[in-house]
Amino acid sequence: MATNIKGFVKIAYWDTEKSGPAPAVLGEIRGTPTIKLLVPKRKARTNKQKNVVDYNMERKADDMKQFALDSMPSFVERISGSEDFEKFKAKATKYGLPMMLVFSENRLVMNEMKYLSTEFRRRVLVAHISLSKKENRNIFFEYGVRGQALISAAPHTGDGEEKQSLVTFDGKWNLHRLRSFFTEHALKTEVKSQPKPDETKKKEEVPPEKQKVKTEL
Repeated sequence: MATNIKGFVKIAYWDTEKSGPAPAVLGEIRGTPTIKLLVPKRKARTNKQKNVVDYNMERKADDMKQFALDSMPSFVERISGSEDFEKFKAKATKYGLPMMLVFSENRLVMNEMKYLSTEFRRRVLVAHISLSKKENRNIFFEYGVRGQALISAAPHTGDGEEKQSLVTFDGKWNLHRLRSFFTEHALKTEVKSQPKPDETKKKEEVPPEKQKVKTEL
């Protein structure tokens, strides 16, 4: 199983007798063998924050492999028509993020794209555009795509500039080559979301005449 999902999910072994108490993040271990899956929290600021899931299915390699792959976090955005695509491009423009456009003939998101969307999170936006949805055919036509393709595009500016910097992935669709392509076209550092305004600061900005006056008795 570890060989089959190498590069997607890391497999670790902990000997409860020789290695001492298990890491606290794993929670309580009542017996052995115990199998747990650690997945980064979707809204976490860092990858150190995890959700821990107990594996309770059959102890067979194929079942465990499928469970691990199905549980992979994914930040791939599924596109359903031109309106969805415009929102995606607007998001890329807002944060200044390059776009990875994955054109596919079916609705399934590749495990490679799930992994890369997590690995390059906040450095690139990934869209899955499926030909199985009739609403997406115009997007295929716009980019001159007929089947499976991966295109890197600059953030949309509304003046057609992104069409001048399109780069099409040309090579075997394996994790190593795809990761190299992402590395080349993604931002070098993460784009951080803007923090919410401090509520205390908001209160300070309220004009004195509009503030409630407390009277002590």
